[in-house]
Amino acid sequence: MLTKLSALLLLLAFQRLVSAVNFAWEETQLTKDDIGIFNSVAFADTAPAPSIPVDSNVNLAASNGRECKVGPWDAAWPTEAEWAAFNASVDGALIKTVPQGAVCYPNNPHFDEAACAAVVQATGHSGGIVVDPSNIVQPWTAGESCNITETPIGICSLGGFPVYIVNATTVKHVQLGVNFARNKEIRLVVKNTGHDFAGRSVGAGALSIWLHNLQGQTFMSDFSGSNYRGPAARIAGGTQGWQVYNFMADNNISIVAPSESTVAILGGFTAVGGHSSLTSYHGMGSDQALQLQVVTADGRFLQVDTDNNADIFFAMRGGGGSTYGIVTSAIVKAFPPLTLQTAKFVWSGSLDANFSSPDINPSTGAITVDKEVFWSGVREWIQFSRSVSSAGGIGFSYIEPPSSTFMGPAPGLFQMTASFILPGQTLEDATAFLEPFFSTMTQLGIPLTQSNTTTITSQAYNTRRTGEGDPVGQTRFSSRLFPRTNWEDPALFNATVQSIRAAVEDGGYTVNAIPYAPTEEVAGFPNDAVNPAFRETLMHAIAFDSASPVKDGRVLPAKVVNAAHTRLDSFVAAWRKLTPGSGAYMNEADMQEPEWQQSFFGDHYPQLLQIKRRRDPWGVFWAPTTPGSEVWAVVVPDGLPLQTGPLCRT
Repeated sequence: MLTKLSALLLLLAFQRLVSAVNFAWEETQLTKDDIGIFNSVAFADTAPAPSIPVDSNVNLAASNGRECKVGPWDAAWPTEAEWAAFNASVDGALIKTVPQGAVCYPNNPHFDEAACAAVVQATGHSGGIVVDPSNIVQPWTAGESCNITETPIGICSLGGFPVYIVNATTVKHVQLGVNFARNKEIRLVVKNTGHDFAGRSVGAGALSIWLHNLQGQTFMSDFSGSNYRGPAARIAGGTQGWQVYNFMADNNISIVAPSESTVAILGGFTAVGGHSSLTSYHGMGSDQALQLQVVTADGRFLQVDTDNNADIFFAMRGGGGSTYGIVTSAIVKAFPPLTLQTAKFVWSGSLDANFSSPDINPSTGAITVDKEVFWSGVREWIQFSRSVSSAGGIGFSYIEPPSSTFMGPAPGLFQMTASFILPGQTLEDATAFLEPFFSTMTQLGIPLTQSNTTTITSQAYNTRRTGEGDPVGQTRFSSRLFPRTNWEDPALFNATVQSIRAAVEDGGYTVNAIPYAPTEEVAGFPNDAVNPAFRETLMHAIAFDSASPVKDGRVLPAKVVNAAHTRLDSFVAAWRKLTPGSGAYMNEADMQEPEWQQSFFGDHYPQLLQIKRRRDPWGVFWAPTTPGSEVWAVVVPDGLPLQTGPLCRT
């Protein structure tokens, strides 16, 4: 007879077993019976490819040696009958792409004046874009061929948007999309939420798999696996940040989730790194995954963890998105609830040579000081950020030139809009912790405590959110990870601050500086593919170019766009020179980053390239600047980094 203790242990074990099962829609998988005689959706041979030396010339090309992926411009493009058969296989989930802006073009059959007004309003924030199957947050990489505006110019065309889209609601749909694209040698792209700044979710002549409707969240109070034992959650592939925050509130837990409400917690967030308010407290988003459910390039559905397909488990946590497979769900770590203490402040710097004393700017409420005093304050904020990161917190700032319209400083003023975020502290702890910073700022001549913009507030990390998202725009940027060594050497630290000042003052760029420290220890030694540069980082900085590559709904001439990029790169090159061996965060980096293999992946790149070649010898998955991507290139006549041409072997 079972004792009460034995029964309890069995019950707990059963609860863990039940809680770890797949979502119901993950149990709908592709079978041989589904394939029947429609060989276009058959699985690939899964025999593992031999290990290929990294320096070899083996090409991840289609098996028949085609020079380019098949597109509508080819005789090999599937017939209408084949597309109809494919649509039937995916239960009618195939969408023929209609760009979101089509309703705004009078010469378009989808024209609808009222619908145009509604979509223009909706897409002012990212939440209005993520619900569309084709659009992305920075659509200029698709050529801006169908602009969302009530005053469109020209005609609406697909440009770099895919031709067809699978609205996936089961694993079977994902498998069929992968198999059809591979067998027909069509370019495959994957879109989750469309927070895509480098053209990784669009592609001319492509078939896209849209993950938005893969939904679900389940809490597990006691999960065991991948060298972890404790609370966890299974999250579906299409789940956005705001949904995760609401799930956290429902279960009184914390999960490392994107700060932007409409970014998906999986997809690029987990695949490339993923920073958040908890980066210095619990590590990167990639560090949280304990198990992944993945459709691989051969069309199979795999459980991926430390004991099963460990090579993919390593690669898909930080080693690049749209590269090794498609994640349908993941089990991620869950933590106790947290309170965030956030200190916010703004100060400005005057260009007036006769300015002599601090003043309150009537339009912003910020303390305004002399230009040199302004920059001494920026230096102190960056310096003190090291203490904040060491305490498990992060910083966030926008440093803007007088000409900026990014956050809207008054004309003739530099502006610093900044905050420190301290997880796990009480308001009293945070006030005491920040007192040395406020004291030093007062000594410098920037008495922040006198400004009505300076506040310290408490908020639960798992506060509920909505799906509206942040405002969107069209811009280019470049970034760099600054390592802790730049704080340890006084001369190097001064040069670091000066290089940021030069980008703002001489370049006219807005710099977004985000200090954090996702060390291996903080992350729990996860053994993942996160860029090793992150483990030494104390600040991620982005330089934004206010000059958009788009005007009147069309991408500017290549000469103009390339000249603007060359100028921006000249300032970020100074950052690279001060940070040898470091890198950049791929999700928020220059899409034309030089030596991107080292910059985005560091010493992990050779291993990641081997995994890519072994797991996807067909070259099914391709996205710019991901492992193995250099053997393919999008052919665009003017050489711009657009996705408007065929994908061909280099």
